[in-house]
Amino acid sequence: MLIVGDVLVSDELIDKCFCCDLSQCHGACCVEGDSGAPLAPEELGDLDENYPLFKKYMTAEGVETVEQNGETFVFDGSGDFGTPLVESTKACAFAFYENGICKCAIEKAFQNGEIPFQKPMSCFLYPVRASKVGKYTALNYHHWDICASACRYGGELHQPIYRFLREPLVRKFGLEWYEDLCEAVEQRNRENVG
Repeated sequence: MLIVGDVLVSDELIDKCFCCDLSQCHGACCVEGDSGAPLAPEELGDLDENYPLFKKYMTAEGVETVEQNGETFVFDGSGDFGTPLVESTKACAFAFYENGICKCAIEKAFQNGEIPFQKPMSCFLYPVRASKVGKYTALNYHHWDICASACRYGGELHQPIYRFLREPLVRKFGLEWYEDLCEAVEQRNRENVG
């Protein structure tokens, strides 16, 4: 494990390779699972504010789910916020299909320059999950068999997880922190060789 500032970085983010391969998984992470994507409290306002702008990309079932819920988020029994799920499919309410691949309506609106909010940080950071451990934020790889093709593809590209996630890690922790992480990885690798 590396400690970079107040962030604990699991060795798997450095040693394990990963690169999403949507042609193989078809965006299954937006459909599979028991609950929606985790949301930070500070993201709730962004979802509510931008909902009218990304709603047009959502499925009818997704819109119905959000509007019946009355909010763009749910509050689960363990005290956490998450994205709502469509009851019949268990897909994220913000998911839609384009050419057979499940995509995010929020991200689609962002890519089209319609909103400033790209997507929830937990989605952007996936396959990494962030959690609080005392004063630290811990970053750990989330093992899920639906990502087997991403692990293979990342291996072919020789792309470790922390490199694949450069953009979301910079968004979350800043460019200086990311550069410090890269330097710490290089130092660790030099020490392991010597």
